[in-house]
Amino acid sequence: MPNDKIKHGRSKHISNYGGVGSIIETTDNSIIIETFDNWGYSDLNEKLAHYIIKDDRLLQRLKKRFPNLKHLVAIPTDRDSFLHQVRPKANYFPKWFYCTHCNRFASYFEWKNRWRSSGKNLDFFNPPKCANRDCKENHLEQIRFVLTCSNGHIHDLPWEYWNNRLPSDKSNVEETEDEEKNEKQSGPQLDYSKKCCDQQDLIYKISRENTELSGIWIECKNCKKKANLKGIFNFEKKCDGKKYWLGQLNGKFHEEECGISMSPSISVKVKTSNSVYYANTLSSLFIPEMQNPLSSEVRIDIDNMVESAQFTNEQIIQLVSIQKKIDKELIQQYLESGDIQYIPDNVYRQAEYDYFLEKEQPDNKQIKFRVIDCTDQINGFSKLVKIDKLKKTTVQTSFTRNEPIDIDSILQDQSEYEYTVQRQSVSKNNFDSKTLPALESYGEGILFVLDKNKLEQWEKQQVVIERTDKIKNNAKNADSKSHQIIAKTLTPRKVLIHTLSHLLMRELEYVCGYPTSSLSERLFVSDTMHGFLISAFDGTDGYLGGLSNLCNDLDNLRKIIESAIFRATDCSSDPICIESEGQGVGQLNLAACHSCTLTPETTCELSNLYLDRSLVINNDFGYFRTMIE
Repeated sequence: MPNDKIKHGRSKHISNYGGVGSIIETTDNSIIIETFDNWGYSDLNEKLAHYIIKDDRLLQRLKKRFPNLKHLVAIPTDRDSFLHQVRPKANYFPKWFYCTHCNRFASYFEWKNRWRSSGKNLDFFNPPKCANRDCKENHLEQIRFVLTCSNGHIHDLPWEYWNNRLPSDKSNVEETEDEEKNEKQSGPQLDYSKKCCDQQDLIYKISRENTELSGIWIECKNCKKKANLKGIFNFEKKCDGKKYWLGQLNGKFHEEECGISMSPSISVKVKTSNSVYYANTLSSLFIPEMQNPLSSEVRIDIDNMVESAQFTNEQIIQLVSIQKKIDKELIQQYLESGDIQYIPDNVYRQAEYDYFLEKEQPDNKQIKFRVIDCTDQINGFSKLVKIDKLKKTTVQTSFTRNEPIDIDSILQDQSEYEYTVQRQSVSKNNFDSKTLPALESYGEGILFVLDKNKLEQWEKQQVVIERTDKIKNNAKNADSKSHQIIAKTLTPRKVLIHTLSHLLMRELEYVCGYPTSSLSERLFVSDTMHGFLISAFDGTDGYLGGLSNLCNDLDNLRKIIESAIFRATDCSSDPICIESEGQGVGQLNLAACHSCTLTPETTCELSNLYLDRSLVINNDFGYFRTMIE
């Protein structure tokens, strides 16, 4: 298995599309990232302090779903792999490979046994190669289809039975036009009672003339039984409950009882499809006032004393305060779990919003900011917060397959959870884990705050409310449950601020040279919040100090904002785009498309949805209509 080194950026291990349980394409083959329990943290003991990320505010929020959570631990670097033997682990997935030279088709373990039987050294097997002498150690190609279920499981299709069909199977029968119109095509019906023959030897053949799925055949060289892949996306099978991301135990991969057998709850997908994996991540901006200053080493010492069960809390407080010369109140604060309750995302962000607008620059070196009043200089905005140094912590809690969930559902109790797709924990210990993987990033940004009085007058307009209601109605009819739930809280204010954030990120690329993919947004929208943060973090092209320094020249920043607004008045897809009644996924955008408003999905919090530039630039009801005039 490719466990020695995963050539993949640290930030990709915790992102919207990557993390524990995700399939990642490498230069060799695709792999599935294993649970971080297998990465080596459990063997570190005192050395774990090197990896601890301290954000007590985020830790307290996570304890609602993870009551035993003690630490957030950082994704290891290559240097960590060498010094402490801590590294991300993975295994090849899908498990079936074929040779492009001899066409032989078999599972990873069978290929490995053939390599061993031929007398070759297993150290040179990975990436998987064909042991056939004529193939000259040809690198194997991986099958590109997988089965996923709404409970979060993933597994290979039963390829060993693929060419053994039941008499009722009609997937390879040519259908008439009337049947194609009136009936959904049935998927392959397999006979699981036995393989095609006792000496099965499969080959994977791809037609050079037929580019459709019917041009791909799986055939047994021994009995000549064969079947193509036509109808594969309609294939149905009871879920085996496989958990390949948990690794092997006694030579077998983990599995659990599932029972799902009907589509769309279980479905065949191409392994690179976005719907194969959705990471459930939470991010937090560092607020010094809400942190316990205890060092990582002291925290681990206290944890070890608690786990030993040899000391009472009073004894621990007394001993540590004497040995480490630390204030007893800090130790007591760390030992007490406090009031653990569910915190909605808007409430959590309110603390960040209030901190940046109401507090002064702290002594803490991890954050640096300054509030600027821009009411008279920049139309439509009341304040800017120039953030020269910003710390963000991102943690992955779980993941889903087939469908994403909204951010407020990530930590909800199961009794309040509204989705049919189930959350799979990133730990073997499920939601009893004591650690979670996290990523700590430093960067810069600008917090834009809109003029409250102007905004409140603007959002009362009937035409503005009606346009927002169009998006909400489209969301109610959408297939995705997450769209329906997000739409419940959708307001004109949110659509305006989200759209404005996108327009400014696009303009920064045109005017300042920042690639849009290096920027990210964070929306602060509620009855008491009306702003958005555009930031750039280390590891991107934007973290050079130039973003926050735009606040040093308000006249120049005003021109950039005006340029963004004027550029939004002209789209190459107009008048189709500006007059749209719904476009994009689920028809959840109005006047917004790739030519004028959309940004790379890694920069957007809402998957490039709930956008409408008409609310910004329309001559009759746009928020910036006076600027356009």
